[in-house]
Amino acid sequence: MKHKLFYVALVFAFVFSVAAMSRPAAGSCAPKKTKMNVKKLTLTKNDTYTLRVYNLKKKYSVKFVSADDNIVSVKENTNKKTAAITAVNLGTAQVRANIYNRKDKMVRSLKTTVKVTPFAVSLKFAQKKVKLNLNDTTKLSVIIKPRTSHEVPLFESSNPDVVTVNSKGIITAIAPGNAVITATLLSSGQKASCDVIVFVPPSLTPDPQPDPQE
Repeated sequence: MKHKLFYVALVFAFVFSVAAMSRPAAGSCAPKKTKMNVKKLTLTKNDTYTLRVYNLKKKYSVKFVSADDNIVSVKENTNKKTAAITAVNLGTAQVRANIYNRKDKMVRSLKTTVKVTPFAVSLKFAQKKVKLNLNDTTKLSVIIKPRTSHEVPLFESSNPDVVTVNSKGIITAIAPGNAVITATLLSSGQKASCDVIVFVPPSLTPDPQPDPQE
């Protein structure tokens, strides 16, 4: 009886060890999925953008193709994993990245939907004057027409020592004073401006020092 129990336990231990070995180890990395850097993209006419394929298998190749070259044109780069696309005319078109294996057989097709919007015809700031306390940060809202345009204006500060502005229109109060933020449409040269005044909060204003002669 004892021998039978021993053999049963031995068989059970063997089956358990085989099952444990067949399971993937905890924390093991599964193969990464091949993908493109974007699935949807909005460009203004004449804009360019670089599409990229990630996690391409070794010795696999990719070919980028536009469904409509009159809307979006494609120029493949030398590294074969990227392509520069250009917004040619208004509309929507798909750009596909066709994946080929070692035998030049297409195994997968990735796609990005590209929408091309018109140039802006006008712009203005939602506020003509903004007041900030020292070290405050805020985003200036710009109204662009037509609303279908996704053209991004160029932002500049007349006095970066007082107010800085980044490419998204976010301003930061650096020092007390005045500055003018200008937004410019590169397609037409149209400009809009916003006056920014930076104050020092009363809590940060130093108390007057007593006169030692008094």
